Amino acid sequence: MFTYKISFEHHFQNSWPILIYLVGAFILPFYITKRFGSGDTWIFIILTATLFLMFFIPQLLVHINYYTRNKADIFFYDPSGQKITINHKGESVSFSFNDIQLIKRFKSYPLAENRMQWFPWDSYNYSVIRLKNGKEFIITSLLVPNMGLPIASGRIRLEKRFYPIVQDT
Repeated sequence: MFTYKISFEHHFQNSWPILIYLVGAFILPFYITKRFGSGDTWIFIILTATLFLMFFIPQLLVHINYYTRNKADIFFYDPSGQKITINHKGESVSFSFNDIQLIKRFKSYPLAENRMQWFPWDSYNYSVIRLKNGKEFIITSLLVPNMGLPIASGRIRLEKRFYPIVQDT
């Protein structure tokens, strides 16, 4: 039995790429100042800070969106019994793999195609589990980092997105 809940490790696994942009935002003004002179240092700092925020704010919005969807949720996965139990908003729902009608996996293009990721939000992904009784559950990568359940490929649909924010279904 595997138990998943939002943890510091899951936060870090999803958000670490922004650290590369942060390092670049600190180094770039010094490089530009060294190359072109120190007369416009504050302009270089403002430009790199603006560029950093252009990447950080979209990632922060995705992160907050994922966190608010699954902040108190617990995902239990029993591979031997092929059962899943989801505790969501104080309610516990158990179901088997046979109860699943469809799983929609939403990933960025680079993550779905196993390519180099260019944007800090490319590592985020989420899945919508639709049961045969009509219930749906949204499982974000903050809760379950990579939800690869052993379900027939005909019941899994991959949808690629540039910006993988959870949209109401």
